[in-house]
Amino acid sequence: MPAKIIGAGLVLTCNPNFDILTNAGVVMQKGTIIELGDMAYLCKTYPNAPVFFDKKALLLPAFINPHVHFEFSGQRCFEYGSFEGWLSSVLKKRTGVLEKSQISMQKAINAQLLSGVGSVGAISSYGLDRYCLRDSPLRVVFFDELIGGQATSSNFKAFSQRHTLTNQLKSARFIPAIAIHAPYSVHKDLAKQVLHTFKSSVISTHFLESQAELEWLESQQGWFNYFYREILKVVPSPSFSSPFEFLDLFKNQRLLLVHALFANRQHLKHAKRISAQTTLITCPRSNRLLSGKILKTGLAKQLNMPIAIATDGESSNYNINFLEELRIALWSFQKPLLDLLPEVLLDATLHASKALELNTGSLEKGKDADLALFALSGQIEPTLPYILNWLLHARRVKDLWVQGERVVIAGA
Repeated sequence: MPAKIIGAGLVLTCNPNFDILTNAGVVMQKGTIIELGDMAYLCKTYPNAPVFFDKKALLLPAFINPHVHFEFSGQRCFEYGSFEGWLSSVLKKRTGVLEKSQISMQKAINAQLLSGVGSVGAISSYGLDRYCLRDSPLRVVFFDELIGGQATSSNFKAFSQRHTLTNQLKSARFIPAIAIHAPYSVHKDLAKQVLHTFKSSVISTHFLESQAELEWLESQQGWFNYFYREILKVVPSPSFSSPFEFLDLFKNQRLLLVHALFANRQHLKHAKRISAQTTLITCPRSNRLLSGKILKTGLAKQLNMPIAIATDGESSNYNINFLEELRIALWSFQKPLLDLLPEVLLDATLHASKALELNTGSLEKGKDADLALFALSGQIEPTLPYILNWLLHARRVKDLWVQGERVVIAGA
């Protein structure tokens, strides 16, 4: 396969130094970046390579959305303002949520592509999104999610059947993985059986999204006691005696801790100590709608724990436009804007890639060629204020490549 040159007037490498280049590009071959540099140099070095260059555009790695529920894309009429109210409304409307799911999931996939997302961490509770994601242009880490308050053979069998189907579809762009839903919804013996039986390169879990969850784990009291008795109509059977016991499930694993709004220093230090790697996944809009809080990123920074930004699903958000999520992150996190901007963009690229164990997220030699191209306006300047202005006004991607394949074309 011949090499191709893709370039733009402005390039964000999203490498650890957050290098900004002008009139630069990448050479890609067989879906891999084989060189990054000045356009004049690349054209001279690869004289026979086809060239795609857009002077009035920004080239950067395709975004990565590490936590999104595609199955819950068809219903948005939930109760916001508290996690407890939201969860109760989801259970009451669960049937409606899943109706016409194929249509709504396809719309959600398109929303990802148009907002410049090339890779997703898809959390699948039922397996309804398995085939539409497999057939989509996206690079997918597909998390079969374990939910089950009882350690029964039927719960284990149901998960095993779903995960076996997923494993049969494994490819370079469809990667099976496991998610453990949450401490309040999974029995520890069932979780241990699944994690012992199936290997997963990375594991995702919701953790301390609400004060009620923390109270349940620490004292086995509070709202979840009511939730089990009055909503699920079962006798409460606490499975974990503390947040630490839950985290111990993930010893030596690469772990995505999703939300962690009510996690303290000891919880995060424990997660970091026992895991192979822990990344905090924060969903600013979802967190504000459900729990009324935004993650305080300072604690994670103090512990040198990486953060990645995600949208969550449309059941806990007003859309899953990734560009909009990044803008809200700029409003939410307490730091000077121009200091925060590189962090937010790295959380959406390099850090998310490492969290999902992908070979993407930056424009560097040897990385998979997942690229996003956005139109620019005005006089191009390789400065943070100019890039901030772009992010504030960006509405959709112009062109998108995944594994070197052009999957979104300008005007399409």
